[in-house]
Amino acid sequence: MLYLIIVLVVLIVLFAVFKLKKAQPEDTIEPETQEEPREVASDCCGAHEICEFDESAFNEEIIVYFNDEELDELRNIREADLTASQIDDLREVLYTMKTNEISKWIVSLGRRHIHLPEILKQEARQLMMNQ
Repeated sequence: MLYLIIVLVVLIVLFAVFKLKKAQPEDTIEPETQEEPREVASDCCGAHEICEFDESAFNEEIIVYFNDEELDELRNIREADLTASQIDDLREVLYTMKTNEISKWIVSLGRRHIHLPEILKQEARQLMMNQ
């Protein structure tokens, strides 16, 4: 009988402790910290804790030059209005590029509003395929 009374007292004490804990005001309970979801680059491989990526690939305001500042004079000139000399200038820069830089160079031209003639686009594709 003594064991039954001890068990009942322990149960009553445990019940009272749980009731008091639930009755605490919410402002005294520390809120759980939730991390905001991090924006991940589309080219992230997922193999690293922090993915390193080229910000210029996502920010259209960043223009990367490839020692081709002289091409800025071709800004806003339509493909049909380019002279043979101007096309040769574009071709000369294209063929001095490393194959892994060509796609970035084409993006740079687009951001600078320099229209690459269709023939040079084809040549650029050929060069990129021959990596």
